[in-house]
Amino acid sequence: MTMSAQDYRSLIREAVSPVVDADTLDPNDRTLFTPPGHRRALEPDTTIVSGGRGVGKTVWFKSLQIPSLRQTAAEKYNLPRLLDVDPIAGFGAALSNNYPSPRILRRLVDSGVDPEDIWMAVTLFALGAEAFVSLESWDDRVKLVVDSAEAVDSALIEADRQAESLRKVKLILFDAVDRLHRDRVIADRLAQGIMSLGLNLRAETKNIRVKIFIRPDMLDSASMQFTDASKLVANKVELRWELNSLYSLLFHSMCGVGNELSEQFIQSTGWSMNKDGSSSEVQSVMDLIASKHMGTNHRRGLTFNWLPNHLADGMGQVSPRSFLAAITRAAEKSQERFPDHSHALHWDAIREGVRQASAIRVKEVVEDTPWVSKAIYPLSGRQVPVSIEEVFSVWGSADLLEQLRDSGASPDDTNPDAHDMPIPAGPEGRNMNQLVDELIGLGVMTQRNDGRLDLPDVYRIEFGVGRKGGVPLVRRVQ
Repeated sequence: MTMSAQDYRSLIREAVSPVVDADTLDPNDRTLFTPPGHRRALEPDTTIVSGGRGVGKTVWFKSLQIPSLRQTAAEKYNLPRLLDVDPIAGFGAALSNNYPSPRILRRLVDSGVDPEDIWMAVTLFALGAEAFVSLESWDDRVKLVVDSAEAVDSALIEADRQAESLRKVKLILFDAVDRLHRDRVIADRLAQGIMSLGLNLRAETKNIRVKIFIRPDMLDSASMQFTDASKLVANKVELRWELNSLYSLLFHSMCGVGNELSEQFIQSTGWSMNKDGSSSEVQSVMDLIASKHMGTNHRRGLTFNWLPNHLADGMGQVSPRSFLAAITRAAEKSQERFPDHSHALHWDAIREGVRQASAIRVKEVVEDTPWVSKAIYPLSGRQVPVSIEEVFSVWGSADLLEQLRDSGASPDDTNPDAHDMPIPAGPEGRNMNQLVDELIGLGVMTQRNDGRLDLPDVYRIEFGVGRKGGVPLVRRVQ
């Protein structure tokens, strides 16, 4: 059964919106997608799962707590151990009586409590230890941890024994760790406490494990404060998305709508739920949705490769959130500007989709690491690639390092609580070199073989930086 361009646009708009924002919408049997590269992240013994915004951390945090989705993952990934997991939330974005809120955490930390003691109290409460469940407040539960090592050890031994008898693994899940505290330094200390807890439970128990979903920048800063973190970090798993999986996620979502158009899509393409197709299979379906090239001929490049290439960060990674946002915008703009086009997605509308994704990604990175905007905005209006000397000149004219010190973004000897950017104080060139290294590490910048610096399009466009022959700029973020 043949689908029209309008049919595809309608289906895309209906399919994509429920899977873009995992914070407000819970995953379900129709939306959950299991990319092959995420298998190790779900192993009960994998303590640290690292990934930037929009790559699936919260999706898996929530999915592991839903029995039907956990079973789906166990079957798709051939992970029978997941069926023996008893997952419990130790912290997440949603308010819950099962763990202290950020407000309570602030009070506990301000009173001088060791973060690891807080998380031990959370763990024992989650495990149902009577001595902790019977107490009325988190203050009292944490106080019991601090005052009675015997109570802690006894509760852990009993919980481990019960789990053993039930042949279960008690898995304490932590997500949204960037929301632990408004002060990034204290948030890092709290994250360090979770990591330390995870390491200790691996050594002290057989059946109690921790899994923490964490952004790479928080993992780096928290692990720098944690002497034994290397024992956990060495076995961390990064949530990564291959090109085929990105397109397969889109098609999976279109299959899962459950309406007449969705059924037509399944029949006309032969696609199915949770299928991760080969490059040829994926490309053949995409050719039905968008024209093969990003223009009237091959000189503009293949749409199949062009779209993810222009959404990738400096480490070559594309978040599914950015990808789906670009697709949705492209469908909307195609309907608005090119309703009679032969395909659902017009190439100019796809470029508009990339601009939209750039706006979203820049907003995210600035929220996560505010100092990035101070470093990149001074380059607005210039062209990349650009020499490192020119970048240093621009930063010098903008008094960038002074701005960062004044805002507390650059640590120095007189401000032990300063955070976010590990570069020493002072105007020397070596400080700017370290700033470049940090931006490269975040994927905001790249460096070519000839030493010149570049910005991936997913950041370049919204920051207002040009590139000859690149996606045109339309406006600059204020």
